[in-house]
Amino acid sequence: MAHTRKNERRLLADTEMEFVEKARHPMLADLSHGDLHALIQHLRDRRDRAQTIANNQRRAIRGKGRTETTFVLADAGNREKASILTDALTRARKEAVRRADKEARDALVSSARRALELKRAAGGPHHPDAGFRANEGMHAKEKTRVDAIGRVGEAGRVTKFVATAQAIKDSRGQD
Repeated sequence: MAHTRKNERRLLADTEMEFVEKARHPMLADLSHGDLHALIQHLRDRRDRAQTIANNQRRAIRGKGRTETTFVLADAGNREKASILTDALTRARKEAVRRADKEARDALVSSARRALELKRAAGGPHHPDAGFRANEGMHAKEKTRVDAIGRVGEAGRVTKFVATAQAIKDSRGQD
């Protein structure tokens, strides 16, 4: 839920109000990197303190605290104060994340530009000649094996061929 500035002025001390005002956008964008992180740390400390006080007051109302308190004293607005400081802290953190993302994006762009410059400076890739191409046709390989005449397998093949031819010839004459 949004908080009115009137309510913020009522709940926050002057120094806290100053830091909450710094966490709004016209001034938030003008902060330096170090100032932004100091603001985040200060807001976190103040928020944690307000939450601790609110929790202690809640325990005291239930009778579990160190001191007795009434609801009027316990309802000093520390929960609302913590909520206001949490909202301011969220705005400051979002600004820090936005700045970090912008720096990362700028670094990536500069790296990509540098890589492109190096690629263009290197020229095109060197492709050596691939040799024969498919459209030049096939080429016969040189024969590396020497056929031996009178090998064992050759003699058997010729004998079988002659025997088969004789059998075919003999079968024709008997008809």
